[in-house]
Amino acid sequence: MVRKKPTKKPFGRDSPPRGYPKDPTVYADPENWRYPLHTSWHAKAARRYFDDPSNRGKYSGEEREYMDWRINQALQKFGAETKSTTTQKRPPPTLPKRGKLEDLSLEQLLRLFLGGPRLQRARKIDDTLVPLPLVSQDGLSGTVKEYAIQVDMKNRTITHDCQDWRKNMESKNMCKHLGKFFLRLDEESATGILRQVLKEKEQWSFLAPESEDG
Repeated sequence: MVRKKPTKKPFGRDSPPRGYPKDPTVYADPENWRYPLHTSWHAKAARRYFDDPSNRGKYSGEEREYMDWRINQALQKFGAETKSTTTQKRPPPTLPKRGKLEDLSLEQLLRLFLGGPRLQRARKIDDTLVPLPLVSQDGLSGTVKEYAIQVDMKNRTITHDCQDWRKNMESKNMCKHLGKFFLRLDEESATGILRQVLKEKEQWSFLAPESEDG
């Protein structure tokens, strides 16, 4: 994968944190002043925080490749272990070789993002536990059981907070709660959104509530 320096992010800083280096080249994410690497302790902390799926999911695959490379450079410099603790649980959803995006049904799209077993579990969630999503000009939001879901079409982000989501969001996979969320939408809207996410998945960020990232 090609490395790409992160672009400016909504969660980025405009300047270094107080007391931290003013040289952007000692940060894994220099554009946003995130993940300082100037000491062995900070390099190890950067690896630990960046291995959290909720933090990795804020960046594209090419940006993650760049940041992993920068963190590993710093760890090697300080003689520390460079191995990431992150493991990809599920392969990312991809368009079938002989399929056309515009031909994929809601059922097919949900299977791509969830897989069969999770889709079955999504269907078993009682409708009374899932109020109809609120739709606005920029996206939609709602809850499934006690979990919140926010789909921001303008900024291409989906935010959710269950553990299965956190484990798999880096590879742009969805959990049963997202499956049920889209099943509660009208079929045309749900299909259109999922087709767009699949088509533009490298531009979309799957997020969880903020975790401290140094």
